[in-house]
Amino acid sequence: MKKIAVPLIAGILALGFMPSASAATPRADRYYVVVCNGTEYESVDAHAVELGGKAYAVALFSQHYPFDLQCSLEGPFTP
Repeated sequence: MKKIAVPLIAGILALGFMPSASAATPRADRYYVVVCNGTEYESVDAHAVELGGKAYAVALFSQHYPFDLQCSLEGPFTP
């Protein structure tokens, strides 16, 4: 049990001290912003929107969310 617990605890501690990515950091590539009822929720890589089908996923989310949450994409923006 000690052979498993020691590396597991060391790994968890190492992850705790790693710097985390913050949403406030500027993006280095083109991006879109998902806006629902006037509130910005997330920025999405332009490649995911234009080639990966993210625009369709956002539209489906708006159609099937039960609380009249209307979402759309704004952009593209460049840093």
